[in-house]
Amino acid sequence: MDYAYPSIGFKLMSLKNFQDRELATNVICKINEYGKDFMPQKFGVYEPLKRQYNPSDINEVIDVWMENEMNREASKDEFAEGLLLMKATSRSKASYMISWRKENKVHFNGFWFSVNIEYLKHKDNFDKFLSLCRELVCLIGPVYGKIVNESIFGAFEPIDLTIRHPELHWMNFFGEPYIELFGREKLLSAPAHKVESIGDKVIAIQTTDNVFEPIPNEIREKIKTHLGENAFVWNGKQALAYKNKENLVPKFDFSEVLFDKTKPIIEPQIRTRNKN
Repeated sequence: MDYAYPSIGFKLMSLKNFQDRELATNVICKINEYGKDFMPQKFGVYEPLKRQYNPSDINEVIDVWMENEMNREASKDEFAEGLLLMKATSRSKASYMISWRKENKVHFNGFWFSVNIEYLKHKDNFDKFLSLCRELVCLIGPVYGKIVNESIFGAFEPIDLTIRHPELHWMNFFGEPYIELFGREKLLSAPAHKVESIGDKVIAIQTTDNVFEPIPNEIREKIKTHLGENAFVWNGKQALAYKNKENLVPKFDFSEVLFDKTKPIIEPQIRTRNKN
């Protein structure tokens, strides 16, 4: 079943170590820098969120992100994880979710951030949102990411990067593994409305000028064809539809999300063809 919500969403998938208090602190402090409209008022792990957010003392929020007490027990099973939910009651209705896990299986840590679509129709608000997203990209170092209009069906498609890259949305973030796969110059020359480097490790491809309108399929197809047809899903299909196909995927480094780097990944990776 597909879903639609009156919001613009920002999603990152990362292979960075999220069980890192310094990283968590930097992310929360960066959100605080953008003021009350983006700053949460409540946080916790389960809905409804009941804990009051205090921007002057973020230690409790970082403690929830780290989940140290629970993970001391879980470590006996060679497993650790964390989940943090945060919500704003301001006019932006900003909502955040940080999810991470450490085990010896293929896994990507996630950062989700959404803002009310009506709030973002004001240019100053939208520019501020984009600026925060770019700064979070630099901090989190995603392998994949997107900014997507969640009021348009198709925004919440299942994702399996080990098979194929999902559908292209309004803005698409390609991290180091995809830069190595496609080549920096090829990504920068993609036939899109705008392409830019965000730091040295991420390239953003913006498909169209207006995030509030649907993306013409021909624009998506031109970009996919330019980069490599076998790297992307097509015609609304899910990644699993290509499980036994010849696929073009990056070489992902899962070492920072493994519980024990000295042990192999338990789940075998999908056999796919790399570019080189």
